[in-house]
Amino acid sequence: MSDTAGNTVVDYTIDALREAIRGGRLVPGQRLVVADITRMLGVSPGPIREAIRRLTGEGLVEITPHRGASVRSISVDDVREIFELRQAVEGLAARLAAERIDQGDWRARLTSLMAEMKILAKTENVPAFLENNQAYHDLISRTAGNERVSALAAQLILPLYQLRLPHRMDIRDLHQSYADHRTISAAILGGDPDGAEKAMREHIGRSGAALMTAMRAVAAPTPPRARATVT
Repeated sequence: MSDTAGNTVVDYTIDALREAIRGGRLVPGQRLVVADITRMLGVSPGPIREAIRRLTGEGLVEITPHRGASVRSISVDDVREIFELRQAVEGLAARLAAERIDQGDWRARLTSLMAEMKILAKTENVPAFLENNQAYHDLISRTAGNERVSALAAQLILPLYQLRLPHRMDIRDLHQSYADHRTISAAILGGDPDGAEKAMREHIGRSGAALMTAMRAVAAPTPPRARATVT
């Protein structure tokens, strides 16, 4: 097999495993057994081991002694660190996007995405809103015109897929997110780099705080029911 063909098989395996983690078919803590993946994907062990190695670098998989590879569980501390990095990286992306918004068709694309987001916020369609939200952030990263910024922003979001975000977004968070995106977009479309960076940092900070609150609520034990008292 040529190097090109081998890389194609590895890329296919990475995409398949990444999508299985994102879709919840592979859950946090689940072991990744090469023989099982071979049967599932029809791929030989070599590309599977390389795919697991790369996914470990992305933070989606962890390798522990005497247990091997498994889907990495993500903690509240992990989320805090990821969102702190996202504030820096995507804040810079928003700044650069405001400087480049009129190069190419970025203005039309951003305006179109915001029109769609407005409808999704009004109808409170959480899954579709989150898809639009990811497309929005991807667009800002591409508009920035810096491949390293775009690649880093994409890598930071990967470990969050396993959290099944549609089940963790409150309707109030949805409307706050839409309001945040309007503020970010106004700054970018208005050619205001400082305002765009500030708005993006604040938005990601709020989003991270809301997600961590939801994670803590799920992890917290149910309090005992209070006894009725007679006074």
